[in-house]
Amino acid sequence: MKLKDAIVYALSLSIFIIGCQQLDSGMKTGPDTAVSISVDDVHPDEIFYASTVFIGDPGSRFGTDEYVLNSVTITGDTLNVSVSYSGGCEDHQFTLVVSEGFLESFPVQLHASIAHNANGDTCEAYPTENYRFNLTPIKTLYQNAYRQEAGTIVLRLKDAPEGNLIYEFAM
Repeated sequence: MKLKDAIVYALSLSIFIIGCQQLDSGMKTGPDTAVSISVDDVHPDEIFYASTVFIGDPGSRFGTDEYVLNSVTITGDTLNVSVSYSGGCEDHQFTLVVSEGFLESFPVQLHASIAHNANGDTCEAYPTENYRFNLTPIKTLYQNAYRQEAGTIVLRLKDAPEGNLIYEFAM
């Protein structure tokens, strides 16, 4: 190998290594609102991210980016979800969007979906993350509509792998 070829090879390798280090440092490790929780039906070392609940018609203001809803549970006043999505370089926001009108049945039902805003993330990683949504605003909506402290709501969450969810609460 000639000296000139060796120098070009060494420079190319150096640029490649520096580029990989910069790419790695740009990868998102998760939303800023990470909290570690310990709930009976959740592993204590799992990290859940707190997210927003919106009641009403949001249009598309919370995002319409794709994701996969892996699992959903309700524990007390908390909706726990596991989602996977394409990305990994930008912060992603997940918002629980709930209809403000109950479907009259016994128990009452409420349409809900999760909106995803990828913030233009074009990375090709496929992270799986856990999110928590505080269901207290939904409980308050029910209590104001039906003038009862305790109740049961069938939460019809779009694409929920387990089907409809039962949200029960007492005084």
